[in-house]
Amino acid sequence: IFFPFSLEETDSGLSTDSESNLGRMTQFYAGMLIALEQLESEGISLNIEVLDAESGNFDTKLQSCRDADVIIGPMDFDQLAVTANFGKNNAIPVISPWRTHSKLSKDNPYLIQLIPGQVDHYDKIVTEVKSKYQDKDIYLLGRNKSLDKKYFAYMQRVASSINNDNNKRPLHEYVIDEDSLLIGETAFDSIFEKSETLVCILPHWSFENDSEFVYNTVRKLSAEKGFKKVVLYGMPILLDSDRINFEYYLNLNMRICRSAYVDKTLPEVQLFRKKYYSKYKDLPTDQAYEGHDVMMLVGRHLFNYGKKFQYFMEDYEANLLQTRYDIQKVFKKQDDDQFKDIQYFQNKHLYILTFENNHFVAK
Repeated sequence: IFFPFSLEETDSGLSTDSESNLGRMTQFYAGMLIALEQLESEGISLNIEVLDAESGNFDTKLQSCRDADVIIGPMDFDQLAVTANFGKNNAIPVISPWRTHSKLSKDNPYLIQLIPGQVDHYDKIVTEVKSKYQDKDIYLLGRNKSLDKKYFAYMQRVASSINNDNNKRPLHEYVIDEDSLLIGETAFDSIFEKSETLVCILPHWSFENDSEFVYNTVRKLSAEKGFKKVVLYGMPILLDSDRINFEYYLNLNMRICRSAYVDKTLPEVQLFRKKYYSKYKDLPTDQAYEGHDVMMLVGRHLFNYGKKFQYFMEDYEANLLQTRYDIQKVFKKQDDDQFKDIQYFQNKHLYILTFENNHFVAK
């Protein structure tokens, strides 16, 4: 396991769960340790080596993994790309629990990405929105930037394929003047006049590139809506940002597409919380549940199917604490009827989280 221990200081502000005093990676590791205890009780004994991906010579550490049965991590994109190819060349499955990208590695059936891709989120959102609302009420929100236009174009293709007609752009596209979010009196007045219920899709996802725009859009949309009903669909950044609070969730009837959701009313989740608190005198965050689930997934598959367990992951039906894995083969061309050349395996399971009664529930 390659851990990015440097994130203990730099990324602590990304978590919305303020229950814990432990860092994100410490939480993830602590959840893994509880999973290892559960696996031991099931007769599955694993030898774990934890490596710091952020210190020393990474290539030297990677070469020491030639006898590994499976590698988990690292988080850094460049290191992960090198590790994915190392796994391919040495027939070692590489699990990526923190990063996902369609071009991490080419023709690599040893790479398993546990985070659904960006376009998977768009597919889920557009399909969900169109099942509930009419096209005339749906607005794609973005900036006058080439990347935002690519987001629009992809979602329009998804919507058009659902409609199965000749209209290639069935949804409204609303380009936001970024200055109007900060100094203008209004930014959305023209679209509030057209629909009884305004359904907006905010496709932005990156903390590095989009966080300020996402926050200002949410703030301004909430302030301008008045008595108009707004339903805002968006990416995990809406939940993971510590600047977006319950007032915005409620005011904009938020729907967030996310791969993880912890239902704290479930008996198995309550049992995990008790175990975690008893062991660490702290309460688990999302990262602790994630660490538990990753280790349960890997441990059971390695034990049941051996070192090429990825080919059997499509049959995995068990619900875990914070997600339900739906691991699928991703092929080179979606229009290739032969389904040849596996590029990687990827989790496709996504929830639409809906804010109801002052908390999010999974739909």
